[in-house]
Amino acid sequence: MPEIVERCLSAAPCGLCVLALDGLSYGVAEAALAHARTRPLRSTFPSTSTTAWLTAVTGAAPSRHGALGMVYRAPGADCVTHLVSGDTYAFGPCPPCGKPLLHGGTTLFDRVVEAGGDAFVVGAELERLTGEWAAALLHGAQVVPSPATVLDTDSVAVVERTVREVEAVLRHPSEVPFLVWAYVNLDDHIHMHGYDDRLHASLRLLDTAASRWADAGWSVLAHADHGQVPVAPQAGLLDAWARLDSPAHCRMPSGGAGRVRWMYPLPGHEGKLAAALGDALGDHALVLTPDDLDARGLLDATPAVRERIGAVVALATSAAFPVPDPTVAWEHGSLSDDEMLVPLAAWNAPLAQDT
Repeated sequence: MPEIVERCLSAAPCGLCVLALDGLSYGVAEAALAHARTRPLRSTFPSTSTTAWLTAVTGAAPSRHGALGMVYRAPGADCVTHLVSGDTYAFGPCPPCGKPLLHGGTTLFDRVVEAGGDAFVVGAELERLTGEWAAALLHGAQVVPSPATVLDTDSVAVVERTVREVEAVLRHPSEVPFLVWAYVNLDDHIHMHGYDDRLHASLRLLDTAASRWADAGWSVLAHADHGQVPVAPQAGLLDAWARLDSPAHCRMPSGGAGRVRWMYPLPGHEGKLAAALGDALGDHALVLTPDDLDARGLLDATPAVRERIGAVVALATSAAFPVPDPTVAWEHGSLSDDEMLVPLAAWNAPLAQDT
């Protein structure tokens, strides 16, 4: 994405707006964004926001930047940490280890600024975040303060607010074309309601706004981080996960992201725990090791990966998989096309056929 953004910005007569659409699958976007040219991209593994967005703005593979899922172990720690909130989870005391959860890098915002341009980020949700992930994601950008005091998760309300705030930046006078990167949080709505009529209405509003900006001379790109699929976790599988995710079997609580979860078995118990988890989950999951992920081309088993993820990894293969939050109706993280295939859409911007 950094190279695509740079190419489009260099050809943009006024400037470039990138709409970062959280949670949108390719098939839904292709049908709803009627005035855009749309191509599929493949998400990262895990197919989750923290991993995919950092790859999108740095170009670095997850095995390099180390933002692996939503919850994982900092190197040397006896607990797992939620990458966005900073909350830690342990079976006992967990003193701070002082080691970073991820390794940032040069972002597309850094690259635009280094080339003499301006890079703005719009997104009230991101503006309110602190911690390593947000700092790495937004490095080099000017974050535009949002006037919003209450953040509605309804997708139409999210899009209406985002459009207003983007248009305020597009009115910003500049002597050179500049980048506006706007985070559009469709994800919270989709987790609860899926790709419903309200979601489709919000996409039509975005398509109309992007077409209007394109007609005014702006170039517009949109892409997503992951899609989502319906989930219906079975009580028996949730109970089985909770029984194995305990001090009797593991060093610390499990980590992962939605439909991809991993456990940190006690030393010497890796094979026993993998077998027990495989028996418990049956056809509803694929139970693998980090080496298996590497062999399948999903995630290089680098030292950074081995330090962070657990030795026993479960990938959802059905809606019954025991996701961490059984109250949500839709989830993501695993390998289905609806999770992994995401849109790259363009209005008044070059879009290579082979992207």
